[in-house]
Amino acid sequence: MGGFSIWHWLIVLVLLGGAALMIGLVIWLARRASRPAQVQTVMPSVSAQAASVESRLRELDMLKEKGLITDAEYTSRRADILRAI
Repeated sequence: MGGFSIWHWLIVLVLLGGAALMIGLVIWLARRASRPAQVQTVMPSVSAQAASVESRLRELDMLKEKGLITDAEYTSRRADILRAI
């Protein structure tokens, strides 16, 4: 065995195994980083759209009640919101 005990060989094997594991990890991370990101397009659900429209209409009503917009602006913006559905 050339002066190495079983414990010396065990330590060498553990160190080599750890180094191989680290090299494998670095390669995996590099390959993962080089892939283009997968973009997931999520379409808003109908209920989410309805809630958004409802909240926009409520906000518009509130602006009209407070006198911050005119009747013409209210009518125009309400038509824009409903047209977007």
